[in-house]
Amino acid sequence: MTIRAKSDPRFYLRFLLIGAVAIGFSLLCVYDGAIRYPKQREPALAYQELEERLKEEGRLDQLSQEWIQVVKQHNENSDSAQDNWPTDKPKDEVDIQLQYVMAGVTGTIGLWMLLVVWRARGRWIEASGAGLTSSWGQRVDYARIVSLDKRQWRKKGIAKINYEDGNRKRRLVLDDYKYNRQATDTILRDLEAKIGVDKIIGGPPEQPPDDRGS
Repeated sequence: MTIRAKSDPRFYLRFLLIGAVAIGFSLLCVYDGAIRYPKQREPALAYQELEERLKEEGRLDQLSQEWIQVVKQHNENSDSAQDNWPTDKPKDEVDIQLQYVMAGVTGTIGLWMLLVVWRARGRWIEASGAGLTSSWGQRVDYARIVSLDKRQWRKKGIAKINYEDGNRKRRLVLDDYKYNRQATDTILRDLEAKIGVDKIIGGPPEQPPDDRGS
């Protein structure tokens, strides 16, 4: 009998959502750095001049109050509300560069998340009478399995199949969060029956579904 565990879309939904949010935040940072913050260059220069003057006069503690007065005077004389200056500290070149840095970091995270979702499309692990195969070409004959590590199975649903491939030691991971849980659990029980209890480490063999919890 052949058993196939396909990738579970519900597991990768969180990656899709996080990736979309990260990409959106990255685009917002680019907008701030390229459009919104550069509009504050003029008030930023005025703020810097005021800060330097008050520092020389020893009145730097009055910077916030003095700046509010400067902004009030400017906004009263401006012809358009779009030319009004902000009462808080204007964004300077450092703030602009920081937006690009954040855009790069969050954009990279977002693209990686979306790449994980894209690579997971159509993935599966299958058990047959001869062994295990995967959609990405990994094949494990039961006779070449060295151990089945179940130390993370109870808490995380992860079982690591260690096997020999010629002179190399390789691993195939069963994960019932990433793949259909019922099919993955069935594959694990079938695998344990074929390799024997002596190769199972980190946990007891799985019980048949009818006996579980008894």
